Amino acid sequence: MNLVLLIASIVIILLILVVLFTSVAIIHTGEVGIVERLGKYTETLEPGFHVVLPLIYRITEIVNMKQIPLKVDEQEVITKDNVVVRISETLKYHITDVNAYVYQNKDSVLSMVQDTRANLRGIIGNMDLNDVLNGTESINRTLFEQIGETTAGYGLNVDRVNIDSIQVDSTIQDSMNKLLRASREREANIMEAEGHKQAAIAKAEGEKQATILEAEANKQTQILQAQGRAESQRLIAESIHDQIDSIKTGLTENGDLYLQFKNIEALEELAKGTSNTIVLPSSAIDSLGSLPAVGQVLANSAVKTNKD
Repeated sequence: MNLVLLIASIVIILLILVVLFTSVAIIHTGEVGIVERLGKYTETLEPGFHVVLPLIYRITEIVNMKQIPLKVDEQEVITKDNVVVRISETLKYHITDVNAYVYQNKDSVLSMVQDTRANLRGIIGNMDLNDVLNGTESINRTLFEQIGETTAGYGLNVDRVNIDSIQVDSTIQDSMNKLLRASREREANIMEAEGHKQAAIAKAEGEKQATILEAEANKQTQILQAQGRAESQRLIAESIHDQIDSIKTGLTENGDLYLQFKNIEALEELAKGTSNTIVLPSSAIDSLGSLPAVGQVLANSAVKTNKD
């Protein structure tokens, strides 16, 4: 009898301990607890210490409210120009509505992933391969906008979408590499031709400027030479003019003496001749007589004549 009582006491104590431990709940920061009463949602427990009545109330789920990264499985998508590409992506999301997340959707995360993959197929299907490879930022932005509208009903909010990698078939990659090399060679040829063109233009421009400068120099030289000749001719003309003025002045002031001098020179020439007789007009003799030397000669001749 005592043994039975002891066993019963131990069982009762164990049951009390189990009830106590199951009625105590500690919710950590960044989490919430879902409380149900006989299978029906009653409340959401915030972080901290809580006591829940056993048997009737039960914490059915602890929901993480932190931001959660999710790697989406790689998928094959066909582009607008019928090229198959393999795309891998990651999402970052957090739960915004616990009730919608737990009770309105069987698997909100799976639904979000499915919508993401479907929207990605639609976006890539409207783009050419070249646009896909060079437009990851545009794809991320468009995908983020599209899934943001649909995931709100799942109690989720997508914070970020990121395309991790885009891969194409090896044959397509080889063709793209060949095309890229050809494009680079074409650009290099264009740049080289443009360089030759610019060099030719610069050379022609230089020759043009040299020709202009040479012509300008020749022009200035000719102008200076013409100015020099004009100045020289002006100086010569001024010199001749001065000589003429000097002669004119001399004739004006000493014209009679000059004529008399010329008459003497003429007499000297006549005296050198063989003729002993010289006939002169009276005016010439009168003018000669005005000269002192000639006058003295004539006077001496007249005296001699009278003595004879």
